Parts: sequence; C-alpha cells; structure tokens
Amino acid sequence: MTVFTKQRSWVFGLFVTVLLLLLCPEARAAIDVTEADLQAMSHALGFLDTMPRAGSLAVGIVYSAAAPDGKALAQQTADRLSGVTGPNTTKFQPTLIPVETLGAASDHLDALFLMPGVFGSAADIIQIARQRHLLTISDDPSCLSSSCCVLMVRSERRVEIVLDTSLADAVGAHFPSVFLMLVTRK
Repeated sequence: MTVFTKQRSWVFGLFVTVLLLLLCPEARAAIDVTEADLQAMSHALGFLDTMPRAGSLAVGIVYSAAAPDGKALAQQTADRLSGVTGPNTTKFQPTLIPVETLGAASDHLDALFLMPGVFGSAADIIQIARQRHLLTISDDPSCLSSSCCVLMVRSERRVEIVLDTSLADAVGAHFPSVFLMLVTRK
C-alpha cells in the first residue's frame, strides 16, 4: 500500500467518523455525557427512597482503562457532575474508578455511573452492585442489553428513563409508584 493510499484511507475514516457523530446523535451520546443527561439523572435519583437528601452523594464514575480516551471522558463526566445540583440539597462527589479495579474500590459509594466501554464487565459490575447495594446508572442504551444498569437516563430530544426492575430489586433500590408510572420498565 502506498503512502498516498494509506493517507487517503485515514482521511476517509476520519470523514466517516465525523459524519457519524453529526448525523447519528446516538453515537455522539455514547461518547459524550451531557450536562442535560446528568441533570436528568439527578432528578431521577430524587425519587429513590434510599438516596441521601442532604450532604454529599458519592458517585463512582466507572470507566474502562483500555478504552481510547476512557479516563479523559470519565474525568470530563466527573467535572460536569460536580457542577450539577443533586437531589434536594445534596452535592455530587464523583470518583473515577477503572472497571478493572472496581472490586478493590474501598470508598463509600452511593451509586455507580457506567461509562461506555465497561459493559464487557457486566457480570462483575452486577455482582459488586448487589453486594454493596449500589444503584447503577448510565446514559448509554447498551447498558440495558448487558443488564448491568438499574437506570438508563439520557436526554437527547426528550428525557428517556428506563428502569430495570429486577436489577433494582436485586440492589435494593426502591422507587415510589409515581416514578414507576413515568418511566419505561424493563
């Protein structure tokens, strides 16, 4: 392959990636966690019966160290989450946790926010969430197919919240019936 052909294929790949991000909002949402997604998540957490109503809310931002830009995207999400007001008077306290070391994380956590790229470790995530009674949340719809998030919350054109009821029961997350009427249940 000539240098010109390699360069042309690289440019074509970049063009396709940019076009995909511009035309396919789902792909963009999977890469970038927006402040609107995090605000919708905060409102959803306000319905959870066991969530603290004051003080701080410790959220582990779980990312894959093997994913390209995994830590940088997780840090960006943590920075955005720090600026979002939690339910009632709580303040979010995000902590970056590589999925590869999630089992060793000893910090007190109230919830886990799952970044794209961690769903290959779904069994480990679910086991830890059950043991520690942690609510798992993501804005990535693929968390639903891997059955590792209690809540999938995203706000693309409108707010979409999907609740995995069996996983919610397994981690001890209880929501009032008014919330259950507003969300899609899986």
